[in-house]
Amino acid sequence: MRTSGGQRVVLAGLVAAASTCLFRTSTADACSPAQVTAFALPRTGTTGVSTATSMIVVVAGDPSGLSLTANGQNVPLSFPTALGRSAGGGAAWQVRAATPGGMLVGGAEHVLSETLAGGTSVELTRFTTAAGYDKVQGTAPVLDGLRLWRVRYPVADIASGNCVSAEYEGFITVDYSPATVPNTDPSSVVHAFQLVPENGGSPQRLIQVGEPFAGGAPAGAYPLPVGPWQPELDPTRRYCLSISAFGDGDLARLPLASEQVCADVVQLSAPGAPPPPQIGGGATNSGGGGCAIAPGAPARSAPLGALLAIAAALGLRRRRR
Repeated sequence: MRTSGGQRVVLAGLVAAASTCLFRTSTADACSPAQVTAFALPRTGTTGVSTATSMIVVVAGDPSGLSLTANGQNVPLSFPTALGRSAGGGAAWQVRAATPGGMLVGGAEHVLSETLAGGTSVELTRFTTAAGYDKVQGTAPVLDGLRLWRVRYPVADIASGNCVSAEYEGFITVDYSPATVPNTDPSSVVHAFQLVPENGGSPQRLIQVGEPFAGGAPAGAYPLPVGPWQPELDPTRRYCLSISAFGDGDLARLPLASEQVCADVVQLSAPGAPPPPQIGGGATNSGGGGCAIAPGAPARSAPLGALLAIAAALGLRRRRR
């Protein structure tokens, strides 16, 4: 096949781009789960805790052998309630005293401990309660924005040491103002993020304690799914997020909850992966298996088959002249 100088430049650029995408190796960062250090709320050293307060335990798995004392006297506990995955790793559980209304003992030092499988007792928190409780309201979180992506990866990259665990990985970023709760330091306010399909479906939850949760967008030449939350996303569906929050005195105060914000799922492809599946026979949200991915503006490159078709067309055009 003979081509003119200008055609050779265009074709060479297309083939070079294809080669870069097809033969590029992914970043092989180790992605082992973070070690979870068990802790509980209210945090150790907190004083003046409302007696109408539940305790939050964050552990690697299921809490086992929990015990509570108030001034050295045993306080029975209700069975823990699962809240969801913790953004810092592990799982968050809500624990209440098995007393009328779940109330703690007023003006007492409380110690919450966990007995491990080997029989060792580990203290999770030690705090002191106030004489009673109040019902002063806090300020609800304000949710300003939500963005969702689903990135497609080469099948060969799954479980290859580059953090990819499935062909499709979800990404999420959230823009919000955290809640404030009376008598609760910001580091102890619990935010629960709930993501649900707009028209019904199973919810996905993430629990964040302390630092605001921002999420992570797919960025760089090969976006790694290393953020604290990779939600399962279906690009044919629209998803809605809401945030609830609580802290000291949660058993007596009214719930704090944001308005719901909804967003579509943007589709992207990592280098070497096929283009995202089309939706409804039309164009994808953001198509192409780009060599570089940047939030909102993914680079695109043509598949190898398309490049060969272009090359054939250029040759045919040349022969007809």
